[in-house]
Amino acid sequence: MLKRSPIACLTLFACLAFSSSLRAEGGDASPSLEKAWTFSGFGTLGAVHNQGSGSSFIRDITEPKGATNKGLSWQIDSRVGFQVNLKVSEQLEAVAQVVSRYQWDNNFQPELTWAFLKYTPNEMVDTHIGRIGFDAFIGADTRDVGFSYLWVRPPVDYFGTLAFPYMDGADISFHYPIGSGTARVKLYTGISRQKIPTLLNQTEWTEVSGLNAGVIEDMSGSRITGGFVDYQDNHWVARLGKADVRLSREFPMSLNIDVLGQIRDAANAAADPLVASSLNALASDFSLVGKNISFTSIGLAYENGPLQTQMALNHWTSQSLLFPESHSGFISAGYRFGKFTPYAVVSAVRSVKSNRADEVAARMNVPISDPIPSITNFMLTTGQNIQHTYSLGVRYDLMANVALKFQMDMIRTRNCSPLNLPVVGTDRSCAPPLLWPTVPVSWDGKANIYSAVLDFTF
Repeated sequence: MLKRSPIACLTLFACLAFSSSLRAEGGDASPSLEKAWTFSGFGTLGAVHNQGSGSSFIRDITEPKGATNKGLSWQIDSRVGFQVNLKVSEQLEAVAQVVSRYQWDNNFQPELTWAFLKYTPNEMVDTHIGRIGFDAFIGADTRDVGFSYLWVRPPVDYFGTLAFPYMDGADISFHYPIGSGTARVKLYTGISRQKIPTLLNQTEWTEVSGLNAGVIEDMSGSRITGGFVDYQDNHWVARLGKADVRLSREFPMSLNIDVLGQIRDAANAAADPLVASSLNALASDFSLVGKNISFTSIGLAYENGPLQTQMALNHWTSQSLLFPESHSGFISAGYRFGKFTPYAVVSAVRSVKSNRADEVAARMNVPISDPIPSITNFMLTTGQNIQHTYSLGVRYDLMANVALKFQMDMIRTRNCSPLNLPVVGTDRSCAPPLLWPTVPVSWDGKANIYSAVLDFTF
């Protein structure tokens, strides 16, 4: 049902949101039950159009297909969630949350995103155990709750590659009052259950053969460990965080080629020991099992009366060539006039491309179009992001729990172009940009995205 008609379901929940707002002043017939149990929910009904020459826009890399120039897309922003809290005692609380959103398997199958016990022995310490939100960035664990933030969606250049909405594990936080606010130190560890789709309909748009369309990159079982320090008072929120993801399995390649096998076969066939050693090192550096992805982030938000501002920076590093070193960030500002809050956002992401393909070609004394350097160059570009976005929008608060938003994003990406498969012709090979699951072969990297959403809570 949700796979075929999410709009009807979301429209129903929007009506519930309006009705719950209207009866908010009414009493409850079971105050003792209300004291123990709390039920709540949230949702977004969103429409997106992409004026981008046939490119496909997604809000994050967990989505298999995106908004194109073929009319409106209702998938990428629409979602609905339910949450239940059970207050067991003053110190112990149980929380569960289910969210239906567009995800890696191309449907809206409801998913258990939170399921934890919260224990608060005193006002200085709290801990969670179970399925917990991944909040390495400010607001990361509430990305699905559109009503909680100013924009139509969190800035894609910054949040789009943050693939982990939750993990199975535990965290502990220590709170310290400082001045007019509170400082917090949080440590967490857990196991990922996330899967990521790639190139689901790239061949459909470009008629390029040789791509393994619909590949699922499985990050399940990967260990996430990290923590952050933050400070919050009546106006400021500041956070410095560090996290590491230790990968547990290899990804299937987006090419119909055994990439690592091809490189190792070439190493075994090489007459020069230095060439063989270089190729074996390359295969090892492409592998994923036991490798770490690390990121360090800093975020700052300020709110005072009608003014809302936020900025963040992030630096990614990796022990595998498939995840290039990257820098990303954004700055956002909005000012409220009555029920209207116009806002502007500037965001960017830039990856640092390895020169290993050129080194391999030089070591083998062959051109860059030779099979091994060409395959290498293609794989080095699969994780590339060189993009910036200028966004303008407005939020209109219809009710205390309902908001209508409009946004225009002007996106410019400078990844390699045109799309070119390895071992085809004499040009450098080039993979589709990471945040664009579908691009035309000769895409100019420009897209204007027009979005409208209705956010609500109930």
